[in-house]
Amino acid sequence: MKKIFFTLSISSILLLSCTKEFINLTPQSQVTDASFFKTSQDVTNAVTSCYATLQSSNMYQDRFITMMETRGDNVEDQNPGGNVGREFNIDRFLAKADNTAINDAYLALYNAVARCNNVLEHTGLVTDAGLKNQYEGEVRFLRALHYFNIVRLWGAAPLVLKTITADEAKKLSRTPVQEIYTAIEADLNQAIAQLPAGYTAKTDIGRATAGAAKALLGKVYLTEKKYPQVVSTLASLVPPATNIYKYSLLPNVADVFSVTNKMNAEIIFAVRYDKTLVGQGHALAGYFNQPAIDPLLLGAYGSTDARRDLLNTVTLNANSKPVKKYYDTFDPSNNTLGNDYIILRYADVLLMYAEALNEVAYSSDITKDAFIYLNAVRLRAGAIPYTAVSLPDQVSFRTAVLQERRLEMPLELQRWFDLVRTNTAIAALQNSGLTKLTIQPYQYLYPIPQPELNTMNNPATFPQNPGY
Repeated sequence: MKKIFFTLSISSILLLSCTKEFINLTPQSQVTDASFFKTSQDVTNAVTSCYATLQSSNMYQDRFITMMETRGDNVEDQNPGGNVGREFNIDRFLAKADNTAINDAYLALYNAVARCNNVLEHTGLVTDAGLKNQYEGEVRFLRALHYFNIVRLWGAAPLVLKTITADEAKKLSRTPVQEIYTAIEADLNQAIAQLPAGYTAKTDIGRATAGAAKALLGKVYLTEKKYPQVVSTLASLVPPATNIYKYSLLPNVADVFSVTNKMNAEIIFAVRYDKTLVGQGHALAGYFNQPAIDPLLLGAYGSTDARRDLLNTVTLNANSKPVKKYYDTFDPSNNTLGNDYIILRYADVLLMYAEALNEVAYSSDITKDAFIYLNAVRLRAGAIPYTAVSLPDQVSFRTAVLQERRLEMPLELQRWFDLVRTNTAIAALQNSGLTKLTIQPYQYLYPIPQPELNTMNNPATFPQNPGY
């Protein structure tokens, strides 16, 4: 029986056609898995299609920006009218189960999972053992990333780790959260074992690496509050153990986001875009065009902090003033931009590591790693470093790290999840410098899309999230 929707394994295959320093993803006509997987090259193409899902407007190019960034207190959506009202409702915690943007993201994530599952069932066609191992690691990393987003956005959800039929799909139940996290951890640990530290060919730049899997696993553990595991996982990514991964903070924070400096030493994993290739640009600047940024965030930067300037706008014309962080000139042939969208970077790793060290055991010794790595991020930006006087205990250090993550990574899809995992979202939104919102704990999760509930039609095994 042919697989359909999120049971559909490959709804559209995108062929690999490499240009300098970029994995080029060019769409091909729809095919079924039965007719597609014949050779090792078919698996190669299918792996590339797994990366292609990240570029979707239903994921990182569009929906995730609303669901993961404007949901928090850094920026807000100020346009309640028309079709964009669905994003406004997400921002203001008014969204219900019939919100089509939420449904789009849910379906896109499960379609992406299905692609990964199908590849894993066909890697036996790859005759090169090393390449087979690499492909499996890449796809496990991507599947883990998708499920990490699913579980953080909706909580309990179907855990599908193989291709299934439409009839089997209708019998699925919502898997408990901890079981999903266990599967995510397993995928990432396997990916760490299978992936290389890096790639020598420029055409492979952007593929998942063992370092990316470790960084993501560290973030997973941090979300689960497994702090000793965060420390042990990320220890191999920080000095003096970073030689094989070659990650480092760039001297100038603005250079991290420069369109002429893609996949630099600070970037661990990113969604790749290229405005010069048909279908490979994006319009992200539309989301960060004259954004309503929380004045409390802007005011929190010190006078010497270079990160503040990244939130200033660049005036292109009366209607186009994107923030510098995501500024690029439009390609006149297709009106798109070419910035990569960073998912994991080294500054994030250092802050996660510092946070976990503090949670394991606070130390007032500024020569210890927690202070060293927190201050490394601040010093790179030109900010004043913390001392044992300014952070005298575990609570003050915890607060400082959360604030530093906000200052370092606004508009990078981190803030909402940071607020949720630290249970500070309610207070943050009540004290926002923008529209002050009063929310309830149930709104830490999104509603299960109504079309999904209608398809399952079993409230006992597939209920709606409480409160919706």
